[in-house]
Amino acid sequence: MREKEKDDSVFRMLQSERDRCALVIEKINSELEKLPKGSLGQRKVKSHGKEYIYPCLRYREGSAVKYQHLAPEKAEELKPMLERRKKLQADLKANKKRVATLNAILPRG
Repeated sequence: MREKEKDDSVFRMLQSERDRCALVIEKINSELEKLPKGSLGQRKVKSHGKEYIYPCLRYREGSAVKYQHLAPEKAEELKPMLERRKKLQADLKANKKRVATLNAILPRG
C-alpha cells in the first residue's frame, strides 16, 4: 500500500490563524487597559425633603462596589467609551474561545 503524503498546508493555516488570534487578544487587552471600567448608573439622594438624581460610574475594586459621582457632561463623554469596552470584551471572549478550539485541533509539538 502507498503511504499518503501529509499535507501540512491545513496545519500551517490553522497555526497562522492561532497566531493571528493571539495578536488580536494582545491588542484588545492593551486597548481595554486604556478604557474606563464599570457602568453608568444613577443615584438618588434625598436631602431636605427633595430627591436628587445624579449620574455615577459604578465599578468594582476587589469585592467592594465603588460609586463615582459624575457631571452630566462627563457621563455623556464616558458612554461611548464604556460601550466600546463592552464590545471589546465580547470580542476578547470570542477570540479566546477560538484560540482554545485551535489549540485542541492542532497537534502538540
